[in-house]
Amino acid sequence: MPQKTGAVVTTLHATIAPGEAVRGGSERVYRRLVVAPGEPHLVRDDLTGHRPEAPESLLRFVHVTDHQLADLASPGRIDFVQRFADRPGWAGMVPAYRPQEIVSAHAFEAMARTVAGLAADPGAPVRFVLSTGDNTDNAQLNEVRGFLALMNGGGTVDPTLGAADSGDSAAIPSYAVSGDYYNPEPRSRDRYKRRYGFPDRPGLLAAAAVPFRAQGFGVDWLACIGNHDCLAQGRAPVTPEFQGLLTGGERPVAVPAELPREPGDAYLADPTVLAGGTARWIEPRADRRLISKAEYIRAHLDSPGTPRGHGFSEADLAEGRGYYCYDEIPGVRVIVLDSTNPAGHVTGSIGRRQRDWLEQRLVEVHSGYRDAAGAEVRTDHRDRVVVLASHHGPEMFDNTVERPDEAARPDADLPRVLGEEVEALLHRFGNVVLWLAGHQHLNSVTPKGRPGGGGFWHVITSGLCEWPSQARLLELLVGADTLVIRSTMIDHAAPLRPGADLGFWDLAAVHRELSANEPTRVGGPDSAGTVLDRNVDLLVPIGPALAAALRACPDGR
Repeated sequence: MPQKTGAVVTTLHATIAPGEAVRGGSERVYRRLVVAPGEPHLVRDDLTGHRPEAPESLLRFVHVTDHQLADLASPGRIDFVQRFADRPGWAGMVPAYRPQEIVSAHAFEAMARTVAGLAADPGAPVRFVLSTGDNTDNAQLNEVRGFLALMNGGGTVDPTLGAADSGDSAAIPSYAVSGDYYNPEPRSRDRYKRRYGFPDRPGLLAAAAVPFRAQGFGVDWLACIGNHDCLAQGRAPVTPEFQGLLTGGERPVAVPAELPREPGDAYLADPTVLAGGTARWIEPRADRRLISKAEYIRAHLDSPGTPRGHGFSEADLAEGRGYYCYDEIPGVRVIVLDSTNPAGHVTGSIGRRQRDWLEQRLVEVHSGYRDAAGAEVRTDHRDRVVVLASHHGPEMFDNTVERPDEAARPDADLPRVLGEEVEALLHRFGNVVLWLAGHQHLNSVTPKGRPGGGGFWHVITSGLCEWPSQARLLELLVGADTLVIRSTMIDHAAPLRPGADLGFWDLAAVHRELSANEPTRVGGPDSAGTVLDRNVDLLVPIGPALAAALRACPDGR
């Protein structure tokens, strides 16, 4: 099992264990996992050269992202295009299928139980968990309900989201013996076994469908909207035709005879464009409909657990606003943005109205800042440090897509504001120290230097749906004039080698091992990042006055 060395949670690496037998005849070695030594915290002083002595803890919280909890039998799935992963023009449509997805709910729950164990330590409290979007795969009602059940705990979760009860398990790709998907039963000689050396695991499909009791993260948690939480397959605005497909009785299992020349553009215009091929009959279900952003916020407001709404408020619901502030930590303001573009496409941006809202929220926690012309402005506001969060990071803020009728829509927020402008805005406010994001399914830490000195850190955490399937523990520590953001990677507590019994923890272990071998993961072969992207102490100069004010805040215990 993953080990702890002092305060450092072991980071795992995908390597072949000594003496490990490798399936013969495959094109690529199937990698087993071994425990690597716990990584020390490396100091990153890109923004300052001063490391404080004995800094005091202000806040600990956990960042998780990109669960992409999926209804694998959904008619909205396009898993059958995975075979085109290497074909020109299809890169933006894959991965549409992941071999580990049959046990993704188990990995999700394993991380929740692991974090709950850390949070229960009275000597090192975790104040909240922040999930930065793509919590679901297709924004379906049943997926949102499953996500909320796993976050909150206290109830029984069906990993198939109802497919097993309805008899529709055969509509899940891995349950088929088609040759295109990984089927762990010995009777299958699919391409994952032939080409990548994936192993037989008799009984895995049956074990993966058994409901389990969710325990949840055990602390307050905050939500964020990702493109998969409000768009068809994270790409396109929903249409009545797509809703009809989702709730109907035909599950597409193959591409149509005539393929679009530009599949990404065609799907953006019509998310049913790939649904004209061979289909199989399934039980029609109303709870497969894709819900609106307002319904998404309503579901969080009606959800149990704390805080109520998990960041969203009744005012957010009334105004159709998917962004908010969280001010429950003394000395800290958490600002959560909605970086999804309602007009579609997978990358992000914010609207002009949200940009102006962000500026006002920053002004409220600064005693001084610079205006757009560079002039210094003084206020009577009390300084607080700012942690910003969004699904997309600044490098992914390049989405300018507009629907033809966008300007006439009452909820339009135009023009779209891109990464360079948002970064320039943040650099006018010296208390911004951290921007957290997901979307890219990798571990990454990047300094964002401010002209004249200082700046903030942009931190991306890998997606739970893919390797390395980690979360990130973040601690803010305050020195005399420097803030330390301590990042520690969390591996969930499943064993490295799945046991033959295929109990709950074995299934979570299967997910991690398959993730390490998935050939088309979003973050690529380097998704775990380097040692400079994982266990690190990130230094940010904040000045003695703000540092003294933060040290006077209670530590939240």
